[in-house]
Amino acid sequence: MRQNFEKKAKSELTADTLNRQLWDMRFSDHAAVAEKSRKLLEKCNKIHYRKGSAYARLNLASAGFYTSRNDIALKNLSEAMKWFEHNRHEPGYARALLLKGNIYESLGDFEKTLDLWLKAWKQSVESGDRETEGEACSQLGLIYSRLCNFNKALEFFEKGLKIREELGDENAVASSLNRIGMLLRQTKKYSESLDYYFRSLDIRKKNKQTSAIPWTLLGIAATYEEMKDFEKSLYYYSEGQTNSDKRCALQCMMGEGRVLSLLGDFKMAESKLSGSLRMARELKSQALVAEALRALANHYEYSKQPGKALRHFKMYLKARESFQSSEAQSRLNNIEVAHAIERSEQEKEIYRLKHVELKQAYDIIEEKNKDITASISYASRIQKAMLPDQEEIKELSTNMFILYLPRDIVSGDFYWFTKVEGKFVLAAGDCTGHGVPGALMSMLGISFLDEIVNNRKITGPGIILDELRTEIQKALRQKGKEDETRDGMDMALCTLDIGKRILKFSGAFNNLLLFRDRELTEFRADRMPVGIGADVQKSFTTQTINFCKNDMIYIFSDGYADQFGGSDGKKYKYQRFKETLSHISPLPLADQKNRLESEFLKWKGSNPQTDDVLVMGVRLWQ
Repeated sequence: MRQNFEKKAKSELTADTLNRQLWDMRFSDHAAVAEKSRKLLEKCNKIHYRKGSAYARLNLASAGFYTSRNDIALKNLSEAMKWFEHNRHEPGYARALLLKGNIYESLGDFEKTLDLWLKAWKQSVESGDRETEGEACSQLGLIYSRLCNFNKALEFFEKGLKIREELGDENAVASSLNRIGMLLRQTKKYSESLDYYFRSLDIRKKNKQTSAIPWTLLGIAATYEEMKDFEKSLYYYSEGQTNSDKRCALQCMMGEGRVLSLLGDFKMAESKLSGSLRMARELKSQALVAEALRALANHYEYSKQPGKALRHFKMYLKARESFQSSEAQSRLNNIEVAHAIERSEQEKEIYRLKHVELKQAYDIIEEKNKDITASISYASRIQKAMLPDQEEIKELSTNMFILYLPRDIVSGDFYWFTKVEGKFVLAAGDCTGHGVPGALMSMLGISFLDEIVNNRKITGPGIILDELRTEIQKALRQKGKEDETRDGMDMALCTLDIGKRILKFSGAFNNLLLFRDRELTEFRADRMPVGIGADVQKSFTTQTINFCKNDMIYIFSDGYADQFGGSDGKKYKYQRFKETLSHISPLPLADQKNRLESEFLKWKGSNPQTDDVLVMGVRLWQ
């Protein structure tokens, strides 16, 4: 009896040792880890050693993930967690949470990822597992970099690097160096980025981490791409596809495609980018699918295929929406807050409140959020119903386009037009704020314009703005005092008398642009708002313009020019906006709208939309 007991204890100790060795090998020989873990799992099951079985499955899951077999990884994690859930003090519990987070991060499900990694970090700190704490810090740095919170990302990356250096874990140190290199690249500190990447590469080559080396090569290639050193970039992208898993290989292939497109090798570029899109879809990674679609859209733009470019931009936006919508971002923030609260609640009574009363409070908040979102969505329908229908005025339906891109569900920008006494009156308004406050102001503006123009029959642009300012001040009870609200709106407003070929314009900060054979004439607005301002008693100026048939006029808000994006993350700016309009002004109106939209989306890229966007273009007729 005693002999059997000692034999079983010895077998269990051997299993524990082997499981630990296999975990340490997880970044190197995945095939060997998988094969040895399967054999060990059989032995542990045979002697009914549940702890050994759980760790063997954790190693199998790790090997599955690093060979892009998420199905195998999730299946083994699910089985392992049945034991770890009842033994949370074990290091394997936090490791399993981290690994599961890795899988969801690769699929673009950042909400589940953040939740799992925060749990793993909390558990590793509580159990004193420094190795797993270092890994959790590294992973949290990654998710915060995905959310563009670079300061927080660097804080976690450096914390993880320090822990790993203290433990003397060179392979883990290489991983941290790689992550910091990535972050420095994202913040355009290219020289420092390459320094960290090459330090990581030296360690990985020395320790023969064959499966990890391609990820470092990918980072180096991407850095050289952003530095526009395309020769080195192509070299490292090509090297990165050797001995790499599918996720790394497809990103290297995508990088090659981007660079080849920039160099004008369009046929080879399209082949590489299309191949990377197929691989991303096979892996069911929405984040990588979106990235590949965006790269293809840029490629078609460079190769002068605007139809395909616009189609792929729209596909990219749809794919990205699944993991980067404002609603998803809000949920991510809620998860972070929930974990921050959980970490701070140490006392027993507060702990009880967290699980009872706080749960009730969260349920109430969640219900309120649903109600608020539903209300705002309904408000959006009301706002859209108040905007005029272009099809109701025959002349405008064929001679005008409107590009209208609200930043939020509802918008602070609004367009308005009407036909009264044979004249056409058009306005582009930009209210204080955006979202709900801006939308409320916009509905006031629309209602007052209807009253002033359609009911009072006032068609002089300057007089309309004077009357609108009076109505806004009455509605908001503005008296001109220092401490009162400065809400109001900027506006460009014009009246067209087509028969006489006369255009009258008045503006509150927002100018009017007229193009004749691509030559620009800019008519400047008064530098005062429709509302309380420095020149509250001064009347708006009306400018009279004689136009020719086929002249193009544009009125707009400042959202397009103020959008951050491009390679340097800077504003689009007014001068570039005018140059774009000059370039597209001879085109058919539908093409102008499409080109403006695709240019805006290309410039914005992955940056959040800064403000509401409104551009109205009219080709003058007769």
